[in-house]
Amino acid sequence: MNNVRSLFFPTGKVHPKYTQYVGWSFISNVLVSAESAMSTHSMLNAIGTCSETVRTANYIGKDIIGQFGGLLYMAKMGKQADKKPVNFLFYTNILQQFAYFSLCTTPMTPEYFLPIAGVSNIFINVSFIGFGAINAKCIQTLAVDGNVGEIYSKISVINTLGSSIGLLLGIGLIAAVPDHTTRLLIIPIIALGRVATFNRAVKDLI
Repeated sequence: MNNVRSLFFPTGKVHPKYTQYVGWSFISNVLVSAESAMSTHSMLNAIGTCSETVRTANYIGKDIIGQFGGLLYMAKMGKQADKKPVNFLFYTNILQQFAYFSLCTTPMTPEYFLPIAGVSNIFINVSFIGFGAINAKCIQTLAVDGNVGEIYSKISVINTLGSSIGLLLGIGLIAAVPDHTTRLLIIPIIALGRVATFNRAVKDLI
């Protein structure tokens, strides 16, 4: 039990909100990774009829657009994470969930794959940077023993485990509901769960 505990809990002092944060963050990562799996399946379907070169260009192109767009936005807006973290988190949640929903619509409009996926990827990159900023603030608060590095590593273990489980869940949902249009009804439910659990994780920490 001590070995298991050492994987997830830091040595020394533990912040009273640590269990709240890692527990809800774990569930949140399960849900967002399930969304990621489903959106990836939708995108692969949308570009499935193209030639290999076009498929590769489209898939990499969305990432290039997303990375540049995310960097330009966050270079100017990142400071809002310190000034108004609650508002910053709200907009970060909106951007991420809108992006995943949009990506899941690409099989219905494959001819517009690159603009939809590119803009969605901008939002995803912005949201991941935003969540990173919020998580950094939480880790700073949780490190009551000055053990920022240890706290970060423990949280990374838990979130990686949640992500792996979420990807498996996403694959299961894809197998159970193969129709892309029908799955659009599931995404908002998962989105609400993702937002609610992450907000619960960071409650009283930002």
